[in-house]
Amino acid sequence: MLGEYTNLLVPVDGSEQADRSFKQAVAIAQRNKAKMRIVFVMDNRNVTIAPEYTPLHANDFQTDYDTSFMDDYLAYGKEAGVDIETTITNGNPMSLIADSLPEEYGTDLIVIGSTGKGAVTRALVGSVSNYVVKNAKCDVLVVRK
Repeated sequence: MLGEYTNLLVPVDGSEQADRSFKQAVAIAQRNKAKMRIVFVMDNRNVTIAPEYTPLHANDFQTDYDTSFMDDYLAYGKEAGVDIETTITNGNPMSLIADSLPEEYGTDLIVIGSTGKGAVTRALVGSVSNYVVKNAKCDVLVVRK
């Protein structure tokens, strides 16, 4: 590591891969005494895969999706002594994680899992981690295992 990171952004989705990337980020935050923000972005792009598909509306997002894993991550990070905050939002995860959120939070390192829960979406519109690696203006660590 060439420099010290002070502001980490860690996108999570409740998957095992996200759990591994989160724990890696906690270790990095501890070593660097860095702040850490974990984010869950509910993808609300209109990807129709079945006639029954109904696009997500902002109000549905707040009530219909289990985001309790965010509380677990927050507790784990605080117990590890990390200055940690959470953000839950909806939108296009690619642009939010690569562009908007790092700019808003002054991120100097994004720690992201190589895969997540969105296998169908990834096949149709591309991998979020791949997009982030190619487009982020800060360093990106992709956690594979």
